[in-house]
Amino acid sequence: MQHRPYSMLESLKKLALKTLPQLAFFYKYLKYRIVIYFFLSLFVGILDGFGLAMFVPLLEFVSDKGEVASANQLGNLSFIVDFIAGLGLKMTLDVVLCFVFLIFVLKGLASWGSEYLNAIYQQYFIKRVRVDNINALLEYDYHAFAKSDAGQIQNTLTGEVERVTSAYVSYMQIIQQLVLVLSYMALAFMSNPGFAIVVVFAGLGANLVFKTLFKKTKELSKSVVESTSAFQGLLIQTVAFFKYLTATASAEKLRVKLLNRVGDIEQSNRKMGIINALVIGLRDPLLVGIVCVTIFFETHYLGGKLATIILSLLFFYRGLSAVAILQPAYNRFLVYSGSMDNMRLFLADLQSKKKSQGTERIKVEEGAPFVLREMSFAFGDFKILKSLDLSIEKNETVAFVGESGSGKTTLMNVLTGLLQPTEGNLFYYGYDVRGLDYDFIQRKIGYITQEPVIFDDTVYNNVTFWAEKNEANLLKFNRAIEQSKSVEFVEGFPDKEETRLGNNGINLSGGQKQRISIARELYKDIEFLFMDEATSALDSETERHIQSSIDSLKGKYTIIIIAHRLSTIKNADRVVVMKAGEIEQVGKYAELIEKSESFRRMVELQEL
Repeated sequence: MQHRPYSMLESLKKLALKTLPQLAFFYKYLKYRIVIYFFLSLFVGILDGFGLAMFVPLLEFVSDKGEVASANQLGNLSFIVDFIAGLGLKMTLDVVLCFVFLIFVLKGLASWGSEYLNAIYQQYFIKRVRVDNINALLEYDYHAFAKSDAGQIQNTLTGEVERVTSAYVSYMQIIQQLVLVLSYMALAFMSNPGFAIVVVFAGLGANLVFKTLFKKTKELSKSVVESTSAFQGLLIQTVAFFKYLTATASAEKLRVKLLNRVGDIEQSNRKMGIINALVIGLRDPLLVGIVCVTIFFETHYLGGKLATIILSLLFFYRGLSAVAILQPAYNRFLVYSGSMDNMRLFLADLQSKKKSQGTERIKVEEGAPFVLREMSFAFGDFKILKSLDLSIEKNETVAFVGESGSGKTTLMNVLTGLLQPTEGNLFYYGYDVRGLDYDFIQRKIGYITQEPVIFDDTVYNNVTFWAEKNEANLLKFNRAIEQSKSVEFVEGFPDKEETRLGNNGINLSGGQKQRISIARELYKDIEFLFMDEATSALDSETERHIQSSIDSLKGKYTIIIIAHRLSTIKNADRVVVMKAGEIEQVGKYAELIEKSESFRRMVELQEL
């Protein structure tokens, strides 16, 4: 039985979070901080109400010209005067003035504390949102990422975060003003119950006016999110393919689509602005109308006394002022509500498709690093790799060749941990990878892709991954660019290794970009070197230099190569010929020319 109150509170909390998804979203990040902010706002409202109540005794001094005021005019709020009397003080003008001043000083301190905490909580909230987004994205399953909407990811991680911050600001203002409204309602009810009832009905009537406007704003907010995500996706592709679009004069067609999206966003935002203006325009006439109705009922039907009417009107004015702030704040919140929904669904999607892996880290690394046993991989019902059996020995150089669609790149994605086998097994030093912490393995991998990865940063930071620029790291950097045959063009840059390379290496040639990416992997302390057609963008002379560097690494690393130019794999320990997701032949380069008709045909087509 002793746990029942706690269980009831927990049930109420769960019900509130279930029925108020917006509150649940903010509570997820702020926890107890929302409760603190709520009670501080409540304290502000109560103190303000008590301060206003003390003006009634002041009016009594003016009207009756007496030396001592009574509690008769405060109704159920007479306990304030009783409290002062309990301190042994008479309700003189000086005492009342001092208490009014003291109450408003306390209110000022509470308001300062509320705003101070709100500023801190806002930064805490936005930091937590960004951290969660970054962590969820970087832990996103590669398979799911390959099928995701790049525009939505870009929009959510940038623009939507700012809009959610604006939603937070509006929501905290809603909480603050709602608490004030409830406080003034409670005080008004204590002072004059009839007045409170009028306020409730008047407020409900006003709410009906704004309800339709708020609903329309929420619909437009969702439309803005969808249009912005589509716009961001097109913009990413415009930047990525700018060279092609310019060279082929294809930019105009994309321009039309971009401008249409800009028009959609502008139209929805304009409509939301018009609705917000309407809310603000209706506010004062409604408030004044409700005030007039309230005074009419108080004087004609409720028989209110002058003092209680004035006190009620003070509470009413304060309450309506809070409502006047609350309504536009709520409308602004609805403007950003679509972004909140998008953010919540986006994070849920990322976290539900988190890459799965084990936790075990092996200490003894003996035997073959990679062993495939009846290993298959499928996208849905389509099987790309079919029952592969293969062992890759430590420090062995293995090349995979085959026609386009033979499964080479998919196999490399499985070996690097980007994809998980759907059938069979992949063993790493005798351990099934499903039970291993694959991040531990991937830190030992150097990966040179067909499309070079170049960051919009300096040569040094691209190669070292932002390592501290000290003597030891500079020595490693210089060795890496020398091994990748990059010294000549790096030294030719005006700022040498501090030269910024531009978006996706726009200031580099294809061969230079590839050599920078190769230098990055050579800089790292790796055990495995994966090369996915790494020399395909290089001219013959540069390719020979790179090939010489790769050959010098033979026997020092486990090297796995996908080759387009078969001349680059003549010195491989083994060549694996793939066809339609299966291993057709395995052997040395010279042996396969004799044994494999398909390999021999590929060699002949390249006139090697």
